[in-house]
Amino acid sequence: MEHIRQFDWCTSQPDIYFLKEEDISHSVTEKILRNKFHNPAISSDSEEEGAVINWDEIFSKKQNIQFQKAQRLFVPCLPQHPPPYPKLSAIDGRQHYVCLKIICAENPHILPEEFVPRPRNSDHRLFEELKSKYEDEKKEFIAWAKTLWTNSHCVRALHPKPHVENVYEARFKMRANEMNSYPKSFDMVAQIPLEASNSTCDMAFDKDIKKVNISLLPQIECRPMTHKFSIIRPCNTPEPCTKHPCKFILPHEKSVSILPLTEVQRELAQFALDNNAHYIASENSLKCLVETDQTWDISVNVSDVIGPDGETTNVVVLGSEFSVYKEAVLVRTYRAFKHLLQHSLLPPSEKPKLNYKDQDDNTAEETTVEDNTNTVPESVDMAVDSDDEENLCIDEGLPDWFASDEDMSEKGQKSNSEKQETNKHIAKNKENEKTQGSNNTEPIKDNNDFYNCTCKDTIFERPPPRSYRRWRLRSTTTGEKHQLIVHCAHKVRDQHGEVVLEPIPEYQLELGASAQSRDKIRSLALSLSLRENASLLNVRVDGDSGEVATFESVSRDQLMAVHGDVTSDVANTLHTALSQLQGLLPGKYVLRHEPSHGANALLYAVKAGGALTLDFDCARLAELDEAKSLKTPPTLTPALLPFHKYRKILPLAFTPHQHLLPREPRKPPHRQKTPPRALQKDADKQCGGAGARSKVGKHRKRACVFMKLQNTVKYIN
Repeated sequence: MEHIRQFDWCTSQPDIYFLKEEDISHSVTEKILRNKFHNPAISSDSEEEGAVINWDEIFSKKQNIQFQKAQRLFVPCLPQHPPPYPKLSAIDGRQHYVCLKIICAENPHILPEEFVPRPRNSDHRLFEELKSKYEDEKKEFIAWAKTLWTNSHCVRALHPKPHVENVYEARFKMRANEMNSYPKSFDMVAQIPLEASNSTCDMAFDKDIKKVNISLLPQIECRPMTHKFSIIRPCNTPEPCTKHPCKFILPHEKSVSILPLTEVQRELAQFALDNNAHYIASENSLKCLVETDQTWDISVNVSDVIGPDGETTNVVVLGSEFSVYKEAVLVRTYRAFKHLLQHSLLPPSEKPKLNYKDQDDNTAEETTVEDNTNTVPESVDMAVDSDDEENLCIDEGLPDWFASDEDMSEKGQKSNSEKQETNKHIAKNKENEKTQGSNNTEPIKDNNDFYNCTCKDTIFERPPPRSYRRWRLRSTTTGEKHQLIVHCAHKVRDQHGEVVLEPIPEYQLELGASAQSRDKIRSLALSLSLRENASLLNVRVDGDSGEVATFESVSRDQLMAVHGDVTSDVANTLHTALSQLQGLLPGKYVLRHEPSHGANALLYAVKAGGALTLDFDCARLAELDEAKSLKTPPTLTPALLPFHKYRKILPLAFTPHQHLLPREPRKPPHRQKTPPRALQKDADKQCGGAGARSKVGKHRKRACVFMKLQNTVKYIN
């Protein structure tokens, strides 16, 4: 038994379960015994103020747990009622969720608050297996969405909000005021192609002529959407100015030009020739040449400019887009959204920068060294008509060159004494003017009020700064080259660089996102190529309410990776168009394009009584039947939207959930209809007369009616 004694079979663990202060503080019984509850209604006698309980805040909170769970996450543009899906998806709910993991991993910016785990290798294999079935369902879903557009959804785009129409009308009036100096009557003279089939071209950067300091632009802010964010909100709109009809700052000036459009284009032609270019165009005109699926009109001015060698050279100036009448409803909404989006994304601290006066101060600091060499004494009072006009000086001492030295000395002493007297007289006059100005509180009014500036001291006093860059367009097949200067307006930026804002109006957000056309992709790629270190911000906006659904930031490389390299197509279009405009005679032209023209444009020249009249009227529609432009439904794309991630549904797929299908209407209960009165009378006659009140008579009467009905049914059959 010795081997048993060495093990203590009855040993027990030491008692370590003692009460601690933490256990007592967390004990419910101890809390009740201590009675730590403080009634806020009873004032305390102690000097220390107790905890103040806000009972209004406590009772204002919803006690419904399901309501709190539904409101814990905000989903932008979440449809209140699901669309009437015609059937269930061919892919079940588990497969939807597995495929959704892969799509959410590729789009982490869509509803990041909703957690979806990262896909595994098995998920990728299942996604590849379901790809063919998913593609077939996409085609069926798009066909069903087109029927919904023609039946009901097109009405959403037919009537924009009044604020959207007001913004478009303000923009229309600005362009009409700018085109006042342009000729009014034109006639078609030629049809020019915009694409060459057997030609390949490239576009290369040549020189920076004038830069813009991007760091001084207003910075936009894209906050996480925790509540409804709509861009349709009150904002300032520009008004036509009689003093500055063309809101443009010439490259060699610092202030807004007071010249009309025709003179501004002539100055731009001279600037282009001075910088070894025969073409100068705005960014907007080049984007129009690329977008052949839209209707547009641009001004073309061919000016004969005298070069440094004394010879005249024709320079082609492409102006911005304009419209004679009110455009289609989708185009109006897009142009208004572009203005509203810029003002909605700017925080209040950045909105004062919309006047772009910081750019003027920066350029003034850079040119102070050059301006100091040509200083004018303060004592000389000069008044000129324009700030950019040089001060003229008449030299009256030319005959003194042939005078003697003694005469020159005497005249010099007299002139010095006269100058001192005139300086004293000028100083006294200035002091008198200051005293009179301080005493007279009423400002001096200009007799000619027509040329007064109406945009002074507003955010639209100065247009956005413009950069001037020279590009070289070359055809690799023929070797023909064109030197082109492009001027771009720079408006906003973000933390990384300049941003190009692009709104995408959506009218079928409960079904899916609309796709951008091929020409629109080429236009956006051109905008990114013309700028340095710029990114594109696609903003999907509900076309009816103006609510923002998603923000999508895309760089130029990412755009090329998704849609391919479209720069060669852009260069081909621009090179072909410039080659067609090369031999034009000096004059004013209009280049017009419609989608029915294909890859061609119509050239109009000035002619009295021509077919094209620039009679601007915002009240008149370009197309009388607005519904005609809505016959073509938008093309849907499998882009991930917030409600897809929230409801665990694949884009462009039917729902896998039975409860989201529309319920069939309840059939009314089947009720036996009473026979017509005539049949009842015939049955009464066969039964031996009516009026029997006994129970037997009643049963016999019912039986006769039933037999009569059977006979009539047989006769009908």
